[in-house]
Amino acid sequence: MPIAIRLRSPRPEVLDRSFRAAAHVVSTRQADATVLLDAHRGLCYSLNELGWRIWEQIGAGETVATVIRTLRREYDVAPDSFEADVAAFVDHLITASLIEPLEA
Repeated sequence: MPIAIRLRSPRPEVLDRSFRAAAHVVSTRQADATVLLDAHRGLCYSLNELGWRIWEQIGAGETVATVIRTLRREYDVAPDSFEADVAAFVDHLITASLIEPLEA
């Protein structure tokens, strides 16, 4: 079942943070599909190409602001809406406990 995500402006405390996949989350990439498995809850999430690129950059330890800058260069989108879309996706990952902040 698709999850509706409400768009909003990125929170500064999220933009400047780096995150990593939670220990209980396993990801796999096959061709053009990426699946995240939350082993604690037994839930699977399917990511599109952009979701995978965000997941990949977060996994590399990049800040959310860096992820936005990097991917905005790769995709031809309006900066404001793109930033809000990425922030909403990252907020969902945080809320679902799929990622956790790296210690500063």
